[in-house]
Formats: sequence, structure tokens, C-alpha cells
Amino acid sequence: MRPGARIRNKELMRERILRAAIEVFAEEGFDAPVDHICERAGVSKGIIFWHFNTKDRLILEVAKKSLPHDIVTNCLSEGNGEEILRCIGSRYLEKYSDSTMRMLFLRTISLMGNYEELAASSRELCGPLVAEVSRRVFNSDSAEDVVRIRAFMGGLLCYVINLPGVDKKTYLKALIKITINR
Repeated sequence: MRPGARIRNKELMRERILRAAIEVFAEEGFDAPVDHICERAGVSKGIIFWHFNTKDRLILEVAKKSLPHDIVTNCLSEGNGEEILRCIGSRYLEKYSDSTMRMLFLRTISLMGNYEELAASSRELCGPLVAEVSRRVFNSDSAEDVVRIRAFMGGLLCYVINLPGVDKKTYLKALIKITINR
């Protein structure tokens, strides 16, 4: 086997384990036995621990995938002003319209007190990243404008926690309007 093929196979195996862990943790919670992930991925415990060393490392990898951090950072590179809010909002609502990702995200929120790495990611999202969104949307990171962006993010979170009787497009349009109007 060529070295490049070996690396590719390792990456594919790692992704297969992550997909299985995402499904199992979303369904059963982070206390689910590793055996359930093994069954879902069709691998042995040894393979899982070879890729992730510990269950905590696997939990952290999966939990971080459920956070909206990637959405915000990607959208910051795609424009300014209202475009950023539209990008963040539509991708956020799209990501969490998937029931597995939605449940995993809700379970991850409850883990933040147990894992400093998750808490740090949340602080970065709600601190420096929100301030950067504010600068790019309002050309300001004043306390009031940062609070507007935090309220926008909170509105998205509320949609995910308790799906309202409003379609995503209408909800996002109203949320952006409320955020932009001073």
C-alpha cells in the first residue's frame, strides 16, 4: 500500500468513527458506552482508542463539531454588514435543522462545565468572535452593538432549543431586521 493511501485510509477510518460517535452521542448522550460506537462504526475499541487515545478526547472532538464556531468564522470571510448576519443565520439554522446535530448541540451545551476546552470555545464565540461580527456588521464594537450581535446569536439558539411555529426564512428575516434596526 502506498503511503498516501495509508494516510487516506486513516482519515476515512477517523471520519467513520466520528460519524458513528456523533450518532450514538446524539441518541444516548455522552455517557454512552464506547462499545455502542464500536458497533455503529464496525470497529474494535482498540481502533477507536488508537485514533482518539481516550473517550474524553473522542467526546471533545464530537462536541466541538456540534458548536457553531465554524459557521461564524466561515461567514466572517464572506462579506460585511447584513450579509454576515444572513450567512450566520442561514447556516446556523441549516446545521441544526438536522435532528442529530441539533440533539448533539443541546447535549454539548450541558458539557461545557466539565470540559475547559469546550468552555474556552464558547467564550471565544461569545467574546472575540461576536465583537468581530459587530465590527463587520456595524463598524463598531461598542457595548450596545456587541449586545445586538449577542441577542442575534441568542435568537438563533432559541430557535434551535424550541422550534417555533415560524418557518426558518421568516424567522431569520425578522431576527436580522430586529438586530440591524437601531
